[in-house]
Amino acid sequence: MNEFFDEDDLIRVDDLISFEFGSATIQVTVVPWHTEDVIVKVFSYLAENVDRAKTAPEFMRLNADLPMGAFSLIFDDTVMLSCSVPGANLDKNELMGALQTVAAYADQYDDILKELYT
Repeated sequence: MNEFFDEDDLIRVDDLISFEFGSATIQVTVVPWHTEDVIVKVFSYLAENVDRAKTAPEFMRLNADLPMGAFSLIFDDTVMLSCSVPGANLDKNELMGALQTVAAYADQYDDILKELYT
């Protein structure tokens, strides 16, 4: 992450790294997957307390167009955009792709979701 960002742009709390991109906060964590690999998860919480009935069909359509990652509904009807990639052989280009995809879509959709569905 230090190769992509200035240290001042990153916030580190325990095993979580976050940064701001436009109006969105992007978070990155590494979690165990199996004995020889980990998962690098890039994600952003976009809106809370959304109407599930209205948002679920829209997320299905949006997921079909995303180059990587997916929108999901999690606890408390919170919308999350995430992209998970295996870490053992992850190269800079793949990590940058995950970071850029989540950051760009999160910044684009966080305000839209809050306005339309909360």
